[in-house]
Amino acid sequence: MTIARRKILGLLAAGATSALAACGGGGDYPTVPTRFLWVLNLHPEFTSTDVALGPDLLVSGMPFPGLTPRIEAEFGVYVLGLRDRPTGRTLNFSDFTIDALSPTINVFYRYGSSGRLGASPLGIVNYFESSESLIADLDDGNGNVQTSVLAFERAAAQVSGSANCRLRLSRASDGIVVYDSGLRQRTDAIVVFPADATVGLVGVVALNYTSADASVASWANVL
Repeated sequence: MTIARRKILGLLAAGATSALAACGGGGDYPTVPTRFLWVLNLHPEFTSTDVALGPDLLVSGMPFPGLTPRIEAEFGVYVLGLRDRPTGRTLNFSDFTIDALSPTINVFYRYGSSGRLGASPLGIVNYFESSESLIADLDDGNGNVQTSVLAFERAAAQVSGSANCRLRLSRASDGIVVYDSGLRQRTDAIVVFPADATVGLVGVVALNYTSADASVASWANVL
C-alpha cells in the first residue's frame, strides 16, 4: 500500500466483553495461574470484530481501531478467533499461548490479504504494511528530535523521558510528511497502522499499559 498524505479522524471505542475468569481452586484443588491481556484491533478490514478465545466469545463488535476490555485467562494454549461481523470473514490464530511471558497487548494488524498478531513494545512500532519505510521524527517538546527509520513491523525505543512529544512521519523515498500528531502527552507505546482499507491513510494510537491495566487513545493527524 502507498502512504497517502491525508487527514484522518481519531475515533476509538471499546467493545463490550465478558472476561474469562480463573477457575477458583479450593480444598484439594490447586489454583490455575491466570494472566491479564488485551487485543488491539488495527486491521482496517475488520471494522466490527467478535473476539473469541477457544469456545468462549469475549467481545462482540469491537470497532476499528479498538482495544478490548481487560481479559483474564488461564495459562494454556488456545485458538484466538477474530470475526468481522459485516462480512463474516474469520481469522483463527492457533497455538495462541498464554503464560507468564506472553504479551500484554496483542496487536491484530493487516498483512497482505490476511492478518497477523504482534506485540506492542515500549517505544514506536510500525504496523503500516508498505514496501517503503517511514521516517519517524519524535520531538520531545524541548527541541530535541529522535529520528528513526521504521520499516514495516519494525520498532524503535523512545530515548527521551519527557512528559510531552510530537510525532511526525514522512515517506523515506521522498521525505514528504504524511502525519503530524501535534504536541501530545508521551505514552509507553506509539503504534502506526493503516487508518483505512484502500487509500493509504496513516493512523496512530498511543498506549499506556502495565500487567494489570491498559488504556489507548487515537492521535488524530493535524496536517
